[in-house]
Amino acid sequence: MSSDGCGLYRDAISARIDGESGGVAEEALAVHLAACAACRTWESAALAATRRARVRAAEPVPDLSGAILAAMRAEATRARPTAAAAGVPSVIRLALALVAAAQVLVAAPALVGNDLGASLHVAHEQGSWGLALAAALALAAWRPGRAAALLPFLGVFVASMSVLTLGDVLSGRVAPSAELPHLMVAFGLVLAWLETHPPAGLAVPAPAPPRHRVAA
Repeated sequence: MSSDGCGLYRDAISARIDGESGGVAEEALAVHLAACAACRTWESAALAATRRARVRAAEPVPDLSGAILAAMRAEATRARPTAAAAGVPSVIRLALALVAAAQVLVAAPALVGNDLGASLHVAHEQGSWGLALAAALALAAWRPGRAAALLPFLGVFVASMSVLTLGDVLSGRVAPSAELPHLMVAFGLVLAWLETHPPAGLAVPAPAPPRHRVAA
């Protein structure tokens, strides 16, 4: 069959390849293709060209698996608390544990009612408060990663106690020696700060996270 009148059918073939309607009934197109070798050849060429355009080899890209894993490890490190247990010098943790133990000894007399002449109820409250401070410091020594949560609490306590104690000493209401035990809490605040912000020369590198294997 001559290709002079094949334009309509070839438009229909092209539309069918693109998933569109070509304006020619499928039966009529099938009859034409059965009789027209030129249109069959044209259809085969059109299908091959479409396939080459749609299905092709992927463009080469650099292997970024190493960089991606490195970024993941860095992100995991940033997501950890500022001072993980393995990254805090043991001397700081030991000192903080000793301060916690000393705070227990300071709180013990008040727990049994002996707190520089305070009433029994006030002495019990002071002793319970001191024991809670000891527990908080002990937790910071045991789990350095949680020490950051104690900094606001310890900071407010030390600041307010320092101002009030200084006023009491200057006014003569208490002897300076009687307030020396409060220095332990201030020392504990300093140690908790060092746990969360270890000096560069003292910080112990935390262990590297486990390496992840990338499937081939």
